[in-house]
Amino acid sequence: MMDAVILKGTADGFGLRLNADAAVTEIIAQLDALLGRLYKDTPEGSVNFTVDTGNRLFDEQQRQQLDQVFAQYPRFAVRMVSSSVVASSTVDARIAAAKTHFAGGIVRSGQALTFNGDVVFAGVLHPGGQVRASGSVFILGAANGIVHAGFPDNSNAVVAGNLGGLTQVRIADAVEIVEPETYAQPAVCFMTDQHLLAHDALAKLRDIRPQIFDQTEEA
Repeated sequence: MMDAVILKGTADGFGLRLNADAAVTEIIAQLDALLGRLYKDTPEGSVNFTVDTGNRLFDEQQRQQLDQVFAQYPRFAVRMVSSSVVASSTVDARIAAAKTHFAGGIVRSGQALTFNGDVVFAGVLHPGGQVRASGSVFILGAANGIVHAGFPDNSNAVVAGNLGGLTQVRIADAVEIVEPETYAQPAVCFMTDQHLLAHDALAKLRDIRPQIFDQTEEA
């Protein structure tokens, strides 16, 4: 008989490997029987389990079935459920986040352009307008409004290019009010390890964020 559930000990509890070739009904039945035996053999104390579903993704209904089995054994808890595969929606989101977008046009006061990934902006950004991205923002055009990179919490993002006309630079949750003398030449604004915004000459971008160039060269 094929083992639908394989048990192994870990440093802080037990690990369960679910056979991806087994029917879910068989997995649930064997899991219930296995946990029942363990519950009797460990009459006291809480036990944590990690669950590896292998090359199968459990949907919401199947995950509920898993939770229902564990609910019968109050001292047992699932610490983590992992899989060797990911959902197509997750892959799509990762691909979108890795893209570099090219945008032009005019962004007027009260308007906002939002991108998932990096963006090269070569348009006109009016005061009161905003360009926002989950990745980095590279300004080639005339920008006089707000640029927000790393939205909402990507502290590795940068704002780079012609920044002298901006009113604000934002990276993740940090904000810099731009003064006339702040960016006299093309520059890069970035977040330091101390969670503060700093800036340097645009030529230093590779030194500050080498991963930006690594991603471009790999593509």
